[in-house]
Amino acid sequence: MAIPIASVGANRDVAEAIRNLLLPEYDVTHTCLDIGTALSELPAICSGQLETEISSGLGTNVERPISERLPPRAIVFGGGVPDDQVVAVTGVVHATAPNVKTVRVTREDIASAGADGPNPEVITEVLRKKLSEISL
Repeated sequence: MAIPIASVGANRDVAEAIRNLLLPEYDVTHTCLDIGTALSELPAICSGQLETEISSGLGTNVERPISERLPPRAIVFGGGVPDDQVVAVTGVVHATAPNVKTVRVTREDIASAGADGPNPEVITEVLRKKLSEISL
């Protein structure tokens, strides 16, 4: 069974491409496209309040009945999310779900891996490595 994760990033198309590329090992159940949504939805979703609306309409929980939705075990942050926002989201999530892990993929990570901008294949490769480093 795929490991459920959530994602935070600004680019809808990149988020969807990465979601598909992470399968079958990782299941992006919930995607947030802005900081306000991440701050309001992720603490609830991560703590098991799975009836929470998924305002982006992205992630596999959108397609599932509430009784079959999965809480994410980790949150992945895209390179366009500023450090202070990563800290803010992590803080509110850990207040309700302290075991949820976080992974940040920076623009520097992507450039070091050989990409010139938001390349979903390269981002997915970097993400898989970082997720395995935290035992996910």
